[in-house]
Amino acid sequence: MRLLSCLLSCLLPSLATACPWCRPRVQAGIYTPAYSANLLLVLLPVAVLLALGVGVFYWDKLQLYFAPAHAVRSY
Repeated sequence: MRLLSCLLSCLLPSLATACPWCRPRVQAGIYTPAYSANLLLVLLPVAVLLALGVGVFYWDKLQLYFAPAHAVRSY
């Protein structure tokens, strides 16, 4: 149980904190007009890895789908 609570505490997101003097500058650096572009760049590798994982999972069905009609093997 102790190990589980330790793992969960490591996996749960922690709040970013900054000192009272630095906090406005940190927030201003995060929430810029380019926020959506930066967010998309951060999430792009996740989408690529997800697409690769789905492609590997369905590889056998994709091969049959894209194969020419005369090359289709019957199982």
